[in-house]
Order: sequence, then C-alpha cells, then structure tokens
Amino acid sequence: MPKNFASIVMLSILIGCGSIGEGPKVQVKMEEVPPAALKTAQDKLPGMVFTEAFLKKDGTYEVRGKTKTGKVREVEVKADGTFVELE
Repeated sequence: MPKNFASIVMLSILIGCGSIGEGPKVQVKMEEVPPAALKTAQDKLPGMVFTEAFLKKDGTYEVRGKTKTGKVREVEVKADGTFVELE
C-alpha cells in the first residue's frame, strides 16, 4: 500500500508541474506574424533578430530570437500589437 501511495503522489506532482493553462502552440512563418505584433516585439527588444514565431491557442503570438550573446528571448503579443509578456 505505501508503495502505491508514493507512486500516486509522485504522478500527481509530475502532472501538476505541466503547463496546463498555456495550451498547444503552432509554429508559424515570420511573415504570418501581424505587423503590429512584430512591431511591439521589436519595440520591447530593440536590435533583436527574431527568427521563430508560434501562434498559441489563445490567439497570442510568441516571437523568439537570440541576442548577440546567444541568449534566447521571447515576447508574447496579441495580433493587434498588445504586449502580453517578455521572457
């Protein structure tokens, strides 16, 4: 019985650590990112070269690029250019 309990607790912890609220995202071409969204991303991270974009289930875009030092940065924006989050 204790062994099963420990397994159940561990499984619950692992499931709970997932990103349940984020939902799936689909990679899109940079050309498909609305100009207003891309402008906001560029305003938040000036000089950044964005190379990847993802469309999330909630309709926001996650735009990614690397800094000159190689650090990956992400900006989340809505299609209308509204800023959501900077990572």
